[in-house]
Amino acid sequence: MSNIKYDLSSTVPEYPPCQSGCPVHTDVQEYVRQISVGNYDKAVEAITAPNPMASVCGFICAHPCETECRRKDVDEAVSIRALKRFALENGKWPEVKKAEATRKEKVAVIGGGPAGLAAAKDLAEMGFAVTLFERCAEAGGAITNFIPKYRLPMEAIRKDVERVAAIGVEIKTGVELGKDISIDDLAKEYQAIILALGLPTSRSLSIEGADAKDVMLALPFLSSVKFDNFKFEPGRSVLVIGGGNVAMDVARSALRCGAESVQLACLECRDTMPANPWEIEEALDEGVVMHPGWGPMKINTDDNGNITGVEVKEVLSVLDDQNRFNPQYGEAVKVIPCNVVILAIGQTNDDLSYLTESGIELTERGSLKFNKHTMQTSRPDVFVAGEVAFGPGLAVEALASGQKVAQAVKCYLDGVPFDADFVDRHTTLNELSGSTLEKVKRLPRQEVPLLDKETRAQHFDLVEIGYDERAALCESRRCLDCAAGAECIDELCAVCLTCLRTCPYGVPTIDENGIFTIRNEECQACGLCVGICPARAIRFRNQYAQHALDQLEDAVKLAKANGEPATVVFCCSYGAFAEKAFLDYVNKEKPANLAIVRVPCVAKVEVENILNAFNLGAEAVFVAGCQEEDECTYHDVEKWAAKRAARAQEILAEIGLEKERVAFANLAVDEVRNFKTVAEDYLAKVDAVLNGEGGEE
Repeated sequence: MSNIKYDLSSTVPEYPPCQSGCPVHTDVQEYVRQISVGNYDKAVEAITAPNPMASVCGFICAHPCETECRRKDVDEAVSIRALKRFALENGKWPEVKKAEATRKEKVAVIGGGPAGLAAAKDLAEMGFAVTLFERCAEAGGAITNFIPKYRLPMEAIRKDVERVAAIGVEIKTGVELGKDISIDDLAKEYQAIILALGLPTSRSLSIEGADAKDVMLALPFLSSVKFDNFKFEPGRSVLVIGGGNVAMDVARSALRCGAESVQLACLECRDTMPANPWEIEEALDEGVVMHPGWGPMKINTDDNGNITGVEVKEVLSVLDDQNRFNPQYGEAVKVIPCNVVILAIGQTNDDLSYLTESGIELTERGSLKFNKHTMQTSRPDVFVAGEVAFGPGLAVEALASGQKVAQAVKCYLDGVPFDADFVDRHTTLNELSGSTLEKVKRLPRQEVPLLDKETRAQHFDLVEIGYDERAALCESRRCLDCAAGAECIDELCAVCLTCLRTCPYGVPTIDENGIFTIRNEECQACGLCVGICPARAIRFRNQYAQHALDQLEDAVKLAKANGEPATVVFCCSYGAFAEKAFLDYVNKEKPANLAIVRVPCVAKVEVENILNAFNLGAEAVFVAGCQEEDECTYHDVEKWAAKRAARAQEILAEIGLEKERVAFANLAVDEVRNFKTVAEDYLAKVDAVLNGEGGEE
């Protein structure tokens, strides 16, 4: 155990489950929210800030954030990864600023995969001069060398790598540790070295026939397919051994390489196969025949050494009572006919024995020995990160490992203690209670469009088409805004219980002791209680709604500067109001005297906001909601928006102004897209009222 002492009394951040579940703690909620209001540039900023391989993750991330998403307990998780890709393809990426080398120390990073790239980027931004050494022709590691093009375009990888280089990281390719450079040689120039070597070698099987001429290994096969245009000869029947994601890549690639048929056998049963469920489904859709729960015993060959089939045996269990790999077999045996076998049973280290000459110890199994707290090897100036240290995992987990080791290196060079266990301390918002789950509206998840399954295995075109704007806006609205909702200001609360009677989710409660509480972790951020509270004792934990309403004063000033009667439109920010057609009207076409204030749902527009528009000099106010009831997460929006508009009308009438100066309407999607016509009609009515041609006698 580490003897480093840390101050644990300081406040730690509380994350929504999605952000907590992301290994690099991307602010998922922020970028999904920015997508939902059509601000794709801001979404890209939130995505790229913590993630140096954002483009790659937009295509292939296994999205652990979705596994933690609280929406999954209502219906299905928000499609976070697909939304990320949409934003990155439709928003403007922030300019890369080259980091200045302010430190005298230099750091070498060995390995250009996710861990190495993340470590190099962070260290460069800390002011260190960083050189990254990659043995292959391009950086990117396994992502570059083995992920098939139908899942991930090379342009996406190159974009991420180029942005790391632009920060100031020197990337040297075609340089291999142990052949072209050594630890001792590097130590003469660099004050710290990071080993992010990955697991670049495919495992083989020690069964009879494993050395037959048509037995292939997964990673060399995938590399040959990707870079050498590998094709099977006619009549090849392929059997893939393995049940992980790499096995799925191999099987689907084999189909695209002209295999007559592709089958797959693995130890695990269908429900426990390690591959991602969607990868399995896509492989099945494309025609891969699977034999889960069967273990290879022998590869049969004829007298000429040609493979004729693989003898497999029924698997009863893969793990023992201690959760250790220890397959147990039944009596059933069968032969799966094939003439090509591709082994995809996992990856391992290259031979690292050469490192011992530089004082770096290895375990009995030949892997790196290191301190998990400090991330140092037995040689203090040499650190480890990524799969070579922590075993196979997700790309985003390797990124997080790289970011953590960058901090370890900085602490080492600063001469201060470091413990990896305390790097990203945080708390996570609790799950939604059953009573709240029952009240949240069910909204169907937008399925991500794919190419036709009947034909896509005939080529290497990208399988996933991705969201169009409408689908992305609909999907982003499914976010529950966890941790963004209401909180009570205790010193102002009069315990009048108005919020309790108003909330459609039952968030305010009184316990058996008469203690009143707003359970903010349960709040869905609809905003109804904020406006209805007579003591103004409720506010949003996240200020995005108030920030939107704070734009009113400046908007009215601009509208009045034109000399024409200023009219304010409070409108929704979501759905059609976030589409390019509406935003183009707002930014390029609207009349100068029209002030448009977009708010996150008109349920958050209070009577006070409407009247304040008049106090600031507006002559009329239009509250424009939407008819997209089936896509809105909130309850009773139209009822409350109409009530507030009507109350504002009553107040205007009481002070001698025409109530027609305030209007409320729920607009259809086509009306929002053609808002110019709606606005012209409303402005004409306003002119009529101001000229004494409308309103009550």
